Parts: sequence; structure tokens; C-alpha cells
Amino acid sequence: MAPTAPIDPTAPTDPTAPTDPTAPDDDPDAELAAIAALRQAGDHAAAHARALRLALGHPDDVRAQTAAAYACDRLGREHEAIAYYERAWELGVPEPERPGFLVGFGSTLRNVGRAEEAVARLAEATAAYPDDAALRAFLALALHAAGHGTMALAAMLEAALAAARPDGFGPYARALAEYQAELVARALETA
Repeated sequence: MAPTAPIDPTAPTDPTAPTDPTAPDDDPDAELAAIAALRQAGDHAAAHARALRLALGHPDDVRAQTAAAYACDRLGREHEAIAYYERAWELGVPEPERPGFLVGFGSTLRNVGRAEEAVARLAEATAAYPDDAALRAFLALALHAAGHGTMALAAMLEAALAAARPDGFGPYARALAEYQAELVARALETA
């Protein structure tokens, strides 16, 4: 067998060669775009892997920490997501992203059994963003998880009224529908 030639790292690469969609990029903006594309394509496992690498490589980038939190959440890894949410919040989530971020953070707190913290975080968020129906709906779920049934019902009615406009729940409609189905199933089990 003939010996193989060493690989020259300075040699130009073939631009038509297939690329690994999970290979990291050194540029955070390019990496965030690649993660978004993977999520859009439904490849949540690859998006998760890249988001974690990005967050580890850029611990002071709020966008990287947020991307990792969302990627963990999407795969049902809420306990893992909490550290990324907390770090992003500590770094300072930009104002335009805050309502959506707080939906995710509050919902994840609830999902890991920290319902009272979720209530506090989401109550603050609904005070800051009173027209956001999704925040109110997730506050209702947190109130229910914390054992405040009457307040949960009141918050959900508020959310329904706020959502009476088209697309009132925005990108959270899928998650809310899943949580609603879980509540019905749980209620039927105990009936």
C-alpha cells in the first residue's frame, strides 16, 4: 500500500464539496444564521449541537446564550436550558427580544418545577408588556402549576381577550396547544 501524502492545511478547498451542516463557524453572526436555518429545516438536534458550541465559545454573547437556551428547550432539555436562560438574562437581553425571551424563560422555570419563580418572572413581564397575549397565557400556566387555580383562570381569560385579534399568540400557538392538551389529559386522568 502506497503512503498517503500529508494534508496541506493551506491548500484551497473545493467550494463544491459538501459541507457538514453541524460544523461550527467562527463568526457568531454566521453561526446564528446557520442555527436558525437548521431550526427552520426541522433539524433541531443539529441546531442544538451548534448552539451549545456557540454558547460555550462565546460565554459573554447574549445571542449565543439565548440560542442555546431555545435549542435546549426545543429538545425538551429544560434543566439544561435554565443555565443558558439565566446567563442571557444576566448579560442583558435586548429590549426587542425580551417578551419572547421571557415567555421561554418563564415556561422553562415552570417545566423544571420552579413554578413560583416562573410566576414572578412572568408577572413582571406582563406588567412590562400588557398587550402580549402569549406572556399572559404562560403566566396562567405558571399560576396553575403553582396551585393558584383562580388566578390562573383569570390570567387565561385575560390572555384570551388579548388574543382575540388575529395571530394573537404568534409563534407560541403550537406550544400553548400542546400544554392545553396536557392539561385536559391530566384532568381526565383524575376525573
